[in-house]
Amino acid sequence: MRGQANLLEDLKALEDLERVRLLLDDLEGKKDVIELLGRAEDADGVRIFIGSENKLFSLSGSSMIAAPFRDGDKKIVGVLGVIGPTRLNYARIVPMVDYTARVVGRMLGQPQGG
Repeated sequence: MRGQANLLEDLKALEDLERVRLLLDDLEGKKDVIELLGRAEDADGVRIFIGSENKLFSLSGSSMIAAPFRDGDKKIVGVLGVIGPTRLNYARIVPMVDYTARVVGRMLGQPQGG
Protein backbone atom coordinates (compact mmCIF):
# COMPACT_ATOMS: atom_id res chain seq x y z
CA MET A 1 0.00 0.00 0.00
CA ARG A 2 1.50 3.26 -1.13
CA GLY A 3 0.40 6.79 -1.97
CA GLN A 4 -1.65 7.69 1.10
CA ALA A 5 -0.01 11.14 1.17
CA ASN A 6 -1.55 11.85 -2.26
CA LEU A 7 -4.95 11.85 -0.59
CA LEU A 8 -4.06 15.16 1.04
CA GLU A 9 -3.05 17.03 -2.13
CA ASP A 10 -6.25 18.65 -3.36
CA LEU A 11 -8.41 19.22 -0.32
CA LYS A 12 -11.08 21.85 -0.89
CA ALA A 13 -12.75 21.90 2.50
CA LEU A 14 -12.48 20.78 6.06
CA GLU A 15 -15.11 18.17 5.19
CA ASP A 16 -12.65 16.56 2.74
CA LEU A 17 -9.96 16.52 5.41
CA GLU A 18 -12.29 14.70 7.82
CA ARG A 19 -13.18 12.13 5.13
CA VAL A 20 -9.48 11.49 4.46
CA ARG A 21 -8.86 11.08 8.19
CA LEU A 22 -11.67 8.52 8.38
CA LEU A 23 -10.30 6.72 5.33
CA LEU A 24 -6.80 6.51 6.79
CA ASP A 25 -8.28 5.19 10.04
CA ASP A 26 -10.15 2.55 8.00
CA LEU A 27 -6.99 1.57 6.12
CA GLU A 28 -5.11 0.95 9.36
CA GLY A 29 -7.36 -2.06 9.90
CA LYS A 30 -5.21 -4.19 7.61
CA LYS A 31 -7.44 -7.23 8.09
CA ASP A 32 -10.30 -5.41 6.37
CA VAL A 33 -8.01 -4.29 3.54
CA ILE A 34 -6.73 -7.83 3.03
CA GLU A 35 -10.31 -9.15 2.97
CA LEU A 36 -11.32 -6.56 0.38
CA LEU A 37 -8.28 -7.26 -1.79
CA GLY A 38 -9.07 -10.97 -1.52
CA ARG A 39 -12.52 -10.27 -2.93
CA ALA A 40 -10.89 -8.36 -5.79
CA GLU A 41 -8.52 -11.26 -6.37
CA ASP A 42 -11.46 -13.58 -7.05
CA ALA A 43 -12.54 -11.43 -10.00
CA ASP A 44 -11.61 -12.07 -13.60
CA GLY A 45 -11.18 -8.35 -14.15
CA VAL A 46 -11.85 -5.06 -12.46
CA ARG A 47 -13.95 -4.96 -9.28
CA ILE A 48 -15.53 -1.79 -7.94
CA PHE A 49 -16.25 -1.41 -4.24
CA ILE A 50 -18.43 1.64 -3.65
CA GLY A 51 -18.73 3.42 -0.29
CA SER A 52 -21.54 1.99 1.78
CA GLU A 53 -21.40 -1.35 -0.05
CA ASN A 54 -18.35 -2.28 1.99
CA LYS A 55 -17.61 -1.73 5.65
CA LEU A 56 -14.05 -0.58 5.01
CA PHE A 57 -15.08 2.65 3.27
CA SER A 58 -18.55 3.20 4.69
CA LEU A 59 -17.61 6.08 6.99
CA SER A 60 -15.26 7.95 4.66
CA GLY A 61 -17.52 7.83 1.58
CA SER A 62 -14.70 6.35 -0.48
CA SER A 63 -14.59 3.67 -3.13
CA MET A 64 -11.95 1.31 -4.47
CA ILE A 65 -11.42 0.09 -8.00
CA ALA A 66 -9.19 -2.99 -8.06
CA ALA A 67 -7.95 -5.60 -10.51
CA PRO A 68 -5.78 -8.68 -9.94
CA PHE A 69 -2.59 -9.13 -11.88
CA ARG A 70 -1.12 -12.46 -12.89
CA ASP A 71 2.32 -13.85 -13.64
CA GLY A 72 3.32 -15.79 -16.76
CA ASP A 73 1.63 -18.92 -15.40
CA LYS A 74 -1.68 -17.04 -15.01
CA LYS A 75 -1.31 -17.26 -11.23
CA ILE A 76 -2.61 -14.22 -9.33
CA VAL A 77 0.34 -12.54 -7.65
CA GLY A 78 -1.22 -9.27 -6.53
CA VAL A 79 -4.00 -6.75 -6.74
CA LEU A 80 -3.70 -3.21 -8.03
CA GLY A 81 -6.21 -0.65 -6.86
CA VAL A 82 -7.15 3.01 -6.70
CA ILE A 83 -8.97 4.53 -3.75
CA GLY A 84 -10.96 7.72 -4.26
CA PRO A 85 -14.20 9.47 -3.47
CA THR A 86 -17.42 7.76 -4.47
CA ARG A 87 -17.95 10.55 -7.01
CA LEU A 88 -14.72 9.84 -8.92
CA ASN A 89 -14.70 9.47 -12.69
CA TYR A 90 -15.25 5.71 -13.01
CA ALA A 91 -15.31 5.82 -16.81
CA ARG A 92 -11.74 7.09 -16.72
CA ILE A 93 -10.31 5.18 -13.74
CA VAL A 94 -11.67 1.67 -14.43
CA PRO A 95 -9.87 1.27 -17.79
CA MET A 96 -6.67 2.71 -16.27
CA VAL A 97 -6.70 0.18 -13.42
CA ASP A 98 -7.48 -2.66 -15.83
CA TYR A 99 -4.72 -1.64 -18.26
CA THR A 100 -2.13 -1.11 -15.52
CA ALA A 101 -2.89 -4.50 -13.93
CA ARG A 102 -2.48 -6.17 -17.33
CA VAL A 103 0.83 -4.38 -17.98
CA VAL A 104 2.17 -5.34 -14.54
CA GLY A 105 1.11 -8.93 -15.21
CA ARG A 106 2.85 -8.94 -18.59
CA MET A 107 6.01 -7.53 -17.01
CA LEU A 108 5.94 -10.27 -14.36
CA GLY A 109 5.45 -12.91 -17.05
CA GLN A 110 8.53 -11.92 -19.03
CA PRO A 111 11.88 -13.52 -18.33
CA GLN A 112 14.16 -11.16 -16.41
CA GLY A 113 17.14 -10.00 -18.46
CA GLY A 114 20.43 -9.33 -16.86
